[in-house]
Amino acid sequence: MRKILSLLLTAVFFTVAISVSAQTADELYKKGKNQYESKDYASAIPNLQKAADQGHPKAQYLLGRAYDKGHGVAENPKIAVRYYQKSADQGNAKAQYQLGRAYDKGDGVAEDDAEAFKWYSKSANQGNAKAQYQLGKCYKKGEGCTKDVNLAFTWFQKSAEQGYAEGQLALGKCYLKGKGVAQDQTQAVEWFVRAVNNPKGGKSVLKDLKKESSEGDTDSKKILNLIKNQIK
Repeated sequence: MRKILSLLLTAVFFTVAISVSAQTADELYKKGKNQYESKDYASAIPNLQKAADQGHPKAQYLLGRAYDKGHGVAENPKIAVRYYQKSADQGNAKAQYQLGRAYDKGDGVAEDDAEAFKWYSKSANQGNAKAQYQLGKCYKKGEGCTKDVNLAFTWFQKSAEQGYAEGQLALGKCYLKGKGVAQDQTQAVEWFVRAVNNPKGGKSVLKDLKKESSEGDTDSKKILNLIKNQIK
């Protein structure tokens, strides 16, 4: 009887300990996140590190961003990838996107289109708009996958409908050229206008269009001509 009671008490102790540990990790993450967002990186990093060491996926992701950007730590793409991987393996969509980007660009890890496609797919299927746009690009170019303009259109549309400016521009181009969808200039213009007037990213899209146009890109010139009276 005493042995059984001892085992039960031990089990309860470990259950409570695990619960406390999980709570502590979450508290450390929240504290670190607030400090990070306030740009108090010196205070944020120790809290994020402790939470990440306890397996907190959001802390691992944010610590990865810190190493990616050199916020409070020496910039180190390899360490950034290490934390993105830990977080991505636990299903964090943002980390999966960043891991895809790392493989896409060969930043902190050897460039690998198949791995980039894999992680973009995982993130995109969780609704990450940036990953959906990048996945559309993979299908458009056949990078890490079989080229498929219909699937490219599908993912650009998902990204665009979530308000991602780059996705909106890409979707407009699909309509303009009839790639993966029936050609429709009216729809193309609507999405181009949404893209350049998007409060999040619109200025960057417009700047790139103007730059490409000045360098002789005919598609960019055509787009700018189509929307010249609708740019805010």
